[in-house]
Amino acid sequence: MSQVVFGIDYGSKLTGNTVISVFNDGDVFFLDMSQGVDADSFILNAAEHFMPSKIFIDAPLSLPGVYRNLPGFNNYHFRKADLELNAMSPMFLGGLAARAIELKSRLKSLGLKVFETYPIVMANQLKLRDCDYKGSLQNLSSCAQEVINILPASIKIDKADIKTWHHLDALLALISAINSLFKKPKTYGHREEGLIYI
Repeated sequence: MSQVVFGIDYGSKLTGNTVISVFNDGDVFFLDMSQGVDADSFILNAAEHFMPSKIFIDAPLSLPGVYRNLPGFNNYHFRKADLELNAMSPMFLGGLAARAIELKSRLKSLGLKVFETYPIVMANQLKLRDCDYKGSLQNLSSCAQEVINILPASIKIDKADIKTWHHLDALLALISAINSLFKKPKTYGHREEGLIYI
């Protein structure tokens, strides 16, 4: 398979915590950035270079439907998807959510398909809490191995490249993206308001 897909753990604009996990021609690798680098520009540049067929990003890509006067939506804090997954409110995330929604628009203007995902759901499915998911950094390696174990043997990945929990979350987002190439992803929420794809 020669399709390129991205999984992105999206962080604050200049903290260096945004990580892109890339699947390209059977290889998985990571693009990360230093503190002070503009994460949104970095993602746009990477997307223009690789032109992925799908981008799965861990960030809210829509607001509650009440703000768009969608009939039947009256929750000012949460979308249906947030409630179903016990996710944080896009309104609480404020500026990060606004950046993500703008980034989605800019990526779509390049002809790219962008999907919201939530890596913690994949982490729960893989029972990563048992290896102290997002706990002590010394347990990152064992958690990373658990994730790598579910990948087909034909996919090449170097565990040493998974240097932070942000890298692992980007990989979990990427797994949802790779899975979507083969089967219809499970969705949460309402299509008009905004879906989360796992």
